[in-house]
Amino acid sequence: MKSTRFDDVDYDVGYAYRGYNYDIQNEEDVFLIRLYDDGPGQAMVVSPTTMSKNGNLRKLVEFLQAELGVSKICLYKGDFGSYTEIDLDSLAFCSV
Repeated sequence: MKSTRFDDVDYDVGYAYRGYNYDIQNEEDVFLIRLYDDGPGQAMVVSPTTMSKNGNLRKLVEFLQAELGVSKICLYKGDFGSYTEIDLDSLAFCSV
């Protein structure tokens, strides 16, 4: 697991995103995970965007909970074109 700090800031446009990117690799996949400073315990799986269909999702969830103390995970939901929280037990998208 490799982590890098990010500071995406543009005060003229009105945003400031800060946190850490994590590159996590298992046997088959490489995952890009983003944790924001203003959302402790929450992870966003940035890549792959098809993670909800990935057979290794359970392993990734368990890893993020154990290693990064994550209690909330968001995946890209193509139907909405945005990131949506998943239930960590069922791995299904939470209702919006």
